[in-house]
Amino acid sequence: MSLALTGLGLVSCLGHDVVSGCAAIRCGMARPVPLRLQVVSSGDEPGVESVVGFPIQGLTDGFVGLGLHALLVQEAIKDLCIYAGLTGADSRFWQDTAFFLGLSGPRAPEQDLLVEQLQERLLPAVSRRCGLAFFPRLQKVLARGHVSVLAAMAEAGEAIASGQVQRALIVGVDSLTSDLDALEWLAMKGRLKTPERAVGFMPGEAAVALLVEDPAQARRRGARVEARVEALRVGGGDGAAPSLRLVGVLEETLVQATRIGDVYGDLNGEESRAMEWGTLLARLPADSVLAEARSHWPAVSLGDTGAASGGVSMAVATRSFVRKYARGEEILVWSRSDEGAVASGLLVRP
Repeated sequence: MSLALTGLGLVSCLGHDVVSGCAAIRCGMARPVPLRLQVVSSGDEPGVESVVGFPIQGLTDGFVGLGLHALLVQEAIKDLCIYAGLTGADSRFWQDTAFFLGLSGPRAPEQDLLVEQLQERLLPAVSRRCGLAFFPRLQKVLARGHVSVLAAMAEAGEAIASGQVQRALIVGVDSLTSDLDALEWLAMKGRLKTPERAVGFMPGEAAVALLVEDPAQARRRGARVEARVEALRVGGGDGAAPSLRLVGVLEETLVQATRIGDVYGDLNGEESRAMEWGTLLARLPADSVLAEARSHWPAVSLGDTGAASGGVSMAVATRSFVRKYARGEEILVWSRSDEGAVASGLLVRP
C-alpha cells in the first residue's frame, strides 16, 4: 500500500527540530564530543583516551533510562505537531491514530531489565506526558533495533489498508551514549570506533516521529503530503546467508523502482554492513536503477542512532523533496539491525 507522509519530527545532536537537523545533516555538519568511557591508547602519548560520540548536549544531560527515552520521544512528537500544524485539542484525530514505538533490544547483558521497563512503561508515559489519546486498540512497541521504524511503517500500512485506523504515528528512539555499561560491553566486543580501532561505530542518540496516513484521507483533510512511501519490505535475521539478506530485501524494493536518485542507508562504520551493501552493488548491472544514485549515510553526522536510524533517513530524505535538492523522483531508504534483520522502502515525490 502507498502511504502519505504528512508529518515529521526530529531531535538530534544537530538540532532539536527536524528543519534545522536535516539542514545540518545536508551540510555535512557533525558535533562529536568525548564520552565518559575511556579506553587504552598507544598513540604518540600512550595512556587512555575518551570514546567519541554524539550526545544531544543541553537536552539530555543528566537523564538516563526511562526518563531519557520519554524526554526524547516527547520532544520528537512536539516537533512533529509544530511541523504539521497539529494540536492535542482534536481528540478525535488522535483516537483515529495508531501509535507505534520503535526501540532497540538489549545490547549488553545488564540491559535486559531496562529494555523490559521501556517496553512496558514508555508508551503510556509518553501518551500521558504529551496529552494525546491514541487509538486504544493499536498501540504497539517494536524492539527491533535499526529496522524498527520501517517495520512499524509496514505494519501501519496493513492496519490502514484494512480500515482499522486512518493514520499512524511512528516514533523511533534510541541512546547509545548514556549507558556506560553498554558502551564498555560494545568496546570489549570490538564494535566501537576507538583510537586503537578505526573500524567501528560512534555512539549517537536521537528520536524521530513520522505521521503516515492513507493518501485519500490526507487529501480530504487538506494535509500537506511531502512524500509517498511505497515498496516496503522487511526481512528476518535468518534464512539466507548474512551477506545476502540485505541483497534479497533491497532487490524486492528495487523491482518497483524506475530510477533512484538518492540512497539513504544504514552504514555506520562497521565492516559487516559495508560488505553487505557492497555485495548488492556488485550484483547490479551497469544500467541498474541505482546506476546514478547518490549515497547518503546519516551516521556520519549523528553517529549510530539505533532504533531511530531508519526514521532519521526517512526524515532527511523527505526534506530533500521539500527543499528541492533530491536528485530525482524516487529515493531508496534501507536499514539493517544488529541481529541481521533488514528493511527497505521507496520514498516517492508526491
